[in-house]
Formats: sequence, structure tokens, C-alpha cells
Amino acid sequence: MPFEVFESKCTIDITYFPYDRQSCDIVFVVWSSSNADVMVTLWNNGIILDSLENNAEWSVVSTAAREDVMSSESRVIFTFNLKRNSTYYLMNIIIPIILLGVLNVFTFALPADSGEKMGYCITVFLSFAVFLTIVSSELPKTSGSILRYYLMFQLGMGTFVVCCTTIELRFHHRKDSVPKNIIKLMNCRNVKKIESKHQNETESEQGITWDDVISSFDFVLFWITSAIVIIATITVLILLCTN
Repeated sequence: MPFEVFESKCTIDITYFPYDRQSCDIVFVVWSSSNADVMVTLWNNGIILDSLENNAEWSVVSTAAREDVMSSESRVIFTFNLKRNSTYYLMNIIIPIILLGVLNVFTFALPADSGEKMGYCITVFLSFAVFLTIVSSELPKTSGSILRYYLMFQLGMGTFVVCCTTIELRFHHRKDSVPKNIIKLMNCRNVKKIESKHQNETESEQGITWDDVISSFDFVLFWITSAIVIIATITVLILLCTN
């Protein structure tokens, strides 16, 4: 029995990449005749997949075939419902992005006087930039992907961490005394307040230095950025997996 091999293209929606599902239609139309002259009919309601070759990226979830009786030409529409195999992208894109985001947050766990904080911060940021360059070839060249927005979010968090670290190190090397407003803010963090015997006690006598201020600043930023990254990551994973 004669046969023909056709190549067809399909417009896809990659909003939920790499957990996206696509529905592609292949339409066969008799252009030269109306449905009154030539009528194309189906032998059954499905598509025979006995000769289907497995694909590493896509799996066929279901198929359907129908006749279009509403048009003036005789046509048959074959529908393929596809699901992307996401394991490769999970192991090589999503998990490394999450781990780099965790490394970003732990920048605030390093003390400012360790001498490695800025180097660590820049190294993580550059690793993120290099990683984004590598995975950009794996992502579809269209906008609208939730994963692409998540990548930009993590890159923005990396920029924020670098800026905060730069400001911290700037104050770490200051030799002047800590302003009263900052000291009051520091004292608000104490659960137990100790009354001073000397009412005219100076800032230096209270023992609060710029290192203490930066340490408190790191503590606050660590938990704030941790909460933001965790919430954003969980939200993205829920949106992708519940597609």
C-alpha cells in the first residue's frame, strides 16, 4: 500500500517549561474539491502508533482523530497530545539554579572580617552568570517561560547580595563611632534590657562597634533573603508541577 512521510511543525506554549504539555494538530484537506465531490473519512477514531519511535524529549500522552464537517472542504484532523520529559532539565538546570541561590543566601553567614566574603560573593555571582550563559542554549528562544523569570529573579538576588556586601565592607573599615540612632536600633533587638548606671554613657562605652552593626545586618538579611528565595522557589515549583 503506498504511503507518504510528512514533516509538520507545531506552535508551542513554553510557559511551564520544562513541565509543559503540547497539543499539535495535523490537518489533511482536499483543496481541489468540495466535500460534496470528495469526502475524506476515518476508519477508526484513533491513530495507530505501532511504528512510533521513542523520543528522548517528548512522550505521546494521547491521540485523537476527527472529521471536520463544518468546512466546505473535506478535511481530517489528527491531534497529538505531547508531554515533555523533564528529568534532564530538572537535573541540569532547575536543581543547579536552586543550589546557586542557596549559596547566594549564605554569603550573609560569613563574617565581614574573614577577608573572603567579597571574593565568595563575586565567585557565586560569576558562577551564576556563566551558568545562565550555558543554560540559555537549552531554553526555548521565546519569552514567557516561568523558568526564565525565575532565572532573572535569582540573578537579581545575586546583584542585591553583591551590593549589600559592598556596603557592609565599606562600614566595616570605618573608624568613627556608631551613631546614636543605630545604637538605639541595635538595643531594640535585645530581649532583656540592662539599665545603665551612668546616664551619660557614651557610645564607645556601650561596646557597640561597626562589627556588631554589620553582624546584626547580616543576621537580618540572611533570614529575609532566605524567606524570599524559599517562597519564590516553592511558588515556581508549584506552578510548574501543577501544570
